[in-house]
Amino acid sequence: MTPLQEQLRERDRRVTELGRYEEKLELKEGDPIRFELLYSKIVQSVTSAHEVARLVSASPMSRELGEIIFGLYTPEGDAVALSRGLLIHVHTMSRMIKWMIEQGYEDDPGFAEGDYYFNNDPYIGGAHCPDQMIVTPIWWEGDLVGWAGGLTHTPETGGSEPGGFIPFARSRFDEGLFLPCVKVAENDRVKRDLEVLVERGIRSPIFWLTDNRAKITGAQIIRTEVKGLIQQFGVDFFGKACREYIEDTRLAAQQRIRKVLHPGVYREVGWRGSVMPGSETLLHGPVAMTVTREGRLVFDYEGLSPAGKHPFQGTLPTIEGLVMNVAIQHLFYDLKHNEGVLLAVDLKVPEGSAGNPPSIFYPTALWGITYGVGLASGQAISRAYYANGYREEVHATSALSSAYTAGGLDQYGRPFGAHNFEFAAAGLFGTAVMDGLDTAGVEFNPEGEMGDAEIWEQILPPMYLAREIHTDGGGYGKYRGGNGVQSLYLVWGTKDIEIGGFGAAPIYSAPGLMGGYPAGALYMWVGSRTNIRQLIAEGQPIPSGEGEDPASPDFVRMVEGRWELIPGHNRIGRPAREGDLFTAMTGDGGGFGDPIERDPALVRRDLENLVTTPWTARHVYCVAIDPESLEVNQEETERLRQARREERKRTAVPAQEYKARQREVLLQNDLAKPTARMYHGVLGSSEAFRRAFAEFWELPDGWQMNDPDGESEEVA
Repeated sequence: MTPLQEQLRERDRRVTELGRYEEKLELKEGDPIRFELLYSKIVQSVTSAHEVARLVSASPMSRELGEIIFGLYTPEGDAVALSRGLLIHVHTMSRMIKWMIEQGYEDDPGFAEGDYYFNNDPYIGGAHCPDQMIVTPIWWEGDLVGWAGGLTHTPETGGSEPGGFIPFARSRFDEGLFLPCVKVAENDRVKRDLEVLVERGIRSPIFWLTDNRAKITGAQIIRTEVKGLIQQFGVDFFGKACREYIEDTRLAAQQRIRKVLHPGVYREVGWRGSVMPGSETLLHGPVAMTVTREGRLVFDYEGLSPAGKHPFQGTLPTIEGLVMNVAIQHLFYDLKHNEGVLLAVDLKVPEGSAGNPPSIFYPTALWGITYGVGLASGQAISRAYYANGYREEVHATSALSSAYTAGGLDQYGRPFGAHNFEFAAAGLFGTAVMDGLDTAGVEFNPEGEMGDAEIWEQILPPMYLAREIHTDGGGYGKYRGGNGVQSLYLVWGTKDIEIGGFGAAPIYSAPGLMGGYPAGALYMWVGSRTNIRQLIAEGQPIPSGEGEDPASPDFVRMVEGRWELIPGHNRIGRPAREGDLFTAMTGDGGGFGDPIERDPALVRRDLENLVTTPWTARHVYCVAIDPESLEVNQEETERLRQARREERKRTAVPAQEYKARQREVLLQNDLAKPTARMYHGVLGSSEAFRRAFAEFWELPDGWQMNDPDGESEEVA
């Protein structure tokens, strides 16, 4: 056993047996000012690495959108401090370091000063092939005292389709070039042979290669700063302080849980879809979150859909990252962000499920259902807040977004492949006290933004005809969900290009909470063989957006061509011609509360800002507004709302009656095919869920869930 393996075993024993990372906080209690001073300098070093590396990279993912994060780690691979940025990856580099230690990398190929290891294998650490991380050891007088690392998201991986997001991947081998924990630099010099591999293996190597240099630059900054801190504070103080920072965070996290979350069990569920041709199905992402009186969170994902030959599942590191990302933003936001956060949480992810696949060969390009369980976990936290009397922290969910991908020859005649990542500016969730923000970000990256249109047009040939707030995209509610971005593109400047798209199934992109509506479903319009060039040449009006009626968009009415509506926004790459038009949307946030409780003044404001329509104001929010003056008719508004309440009373179905109806649907095996496939898969893979399902629906012994594809599963 190598020294690092021994340290890792001792670390695991201490945490398991003592329930603590460090037995005593001697430095914090004995010299609190020096203790906090060192931490502030460590945070400064990882933040500097983040900012410098972002500007070194040529990739818009890093430079424009902030899809980047850096961290400092203990010798065993535990995070000590993290920069701002891509918070879904709070633990992925930790997993990479621990994996190398467990695999004996300390002996072969070895950890030397100036070595840099690269990983984009999501089963080791990360969410999918585009998530690429580099770590380097930090040595001091012959001892390995820590690790510095950085992670970026590259827009091209050399997969079977361009852009890294492979919407119809059936195995890992569709997803592109994987380098699992490969040494890419020695003596602080990048290895040329591995760069040649990238240059000849993917469509747009510049993003991958400059991102590597950015990560190496950032890691060098951290390494240099840490050595200066060790010289200033002493190696023993530095090492013990790093361990105490983790324990300090663990204690603070448990104290926060005890203070603000009501003890109990909270159940939520997220859904996503697999739209593989011929086997369309929903994916089931339930969570039972237990808040203990001792201050621990237990997330149990029993009943998660089984893994399958589709790209919408994720890996165990992905779920870890998603849950920690949600917990940090909504619960532990003002604590030190390190391994201590994870030590306050227990995750139970069934083996063989779509969040913990049985082998490394299952694709994970889109990891949609793991994102779904992450959002469900966030809503469970909201309910625990609400039960304890808190309101400001309560929120619905944000969107699982979508985008377009493209590849071929760009407008400069160069081979290219990339995806437009403007979906990092989706609509955010409605909360219990305010509307969700429009086009503001995404759950997985609080720094997310859309990026400049001019930058995207430099790396992707399609030109923007419109980029607008997606009217009424967010879920309706007392506080509405935020509206995302919808863009209209024109293919121009190239005669060799494929356009694809990825998103989810044609169901809502984010659920609402406590009476709030879900966000709208994602979709994509594609117009081929259009007359747009003729319209431009004649100086005729051309579309500048979707308009007020999504069922009859302005671009479809104004531009002649072969128009196709693609629900779910999953589209395999197809050849496009100059003059073709298409849309992409980022996704929207879920709403909170009953829409007819919404303040009419907020509805009027949305009309003034053109983010809702008169139809929605009257028929959803039941607010009467003069179309010319936009004055609210209070008396008519109250009449509309009272009529809606009376309508609800007439048409409402008691819960027991509704349950009886749905039970009859089950007994008759009369579910829609996607739903039947979902439950058939879950019931066949989870005995615990099978028992709970049969008990809840009071199913007779011997009842079986029919598989629409030919088999059946006995439930009781």
